Amino acid sequence: MRKTTGLLSVLVLGAAVAGPVASAHAAPATASASAASACHRLVVKANSSNNKALSADNRHSYKKAIGHNKATQKYADQAKAACRRARHAAEIRRSLDGAQDGAQAAERYNKRAYVEHDSRAGRAAADAERNAKARLRIALHYS
Repeated sequence: MRKTTGLLSVLVLGAAVAGPVASAHAAPATASASAASACHRLVVKANSSNNKALSADNRHSYKKAIGHNKATQKYADQAKAACRRARHAAEIRRSLDGAQDGAQAAERYNKRAYVEHDSRAGRAAADAERNAKARLRIALHYS
């Protein structure tokens, strides 16, 4: 009889037992990675929506810009909730608050530009969206 087959079967059995234990420890890490991914994904969506609003402002499509500003606010609000357990949660929250304030100001200016045909309000809306863009870049850096 060979003595190595017993040793080989013990190694295979040990590897089979160790496999599920290692994967069970990896489950919490994937959950936190998933939360971080959701946080980053929502910040990216807010940034994309703000860029669309800025593009619509540059085309003087103020009504479309209003819709994109509302979407920016919505995604920033969702991102604040998703990022509350992130590593740099305070920095992300501050920058998202600033971006949300900028999007609200841009929405007000866009409404005035649309209703009153006021080009100065349109420029002010574009400036507010550029400020929101800078804040969203900071949030993207930390998320």
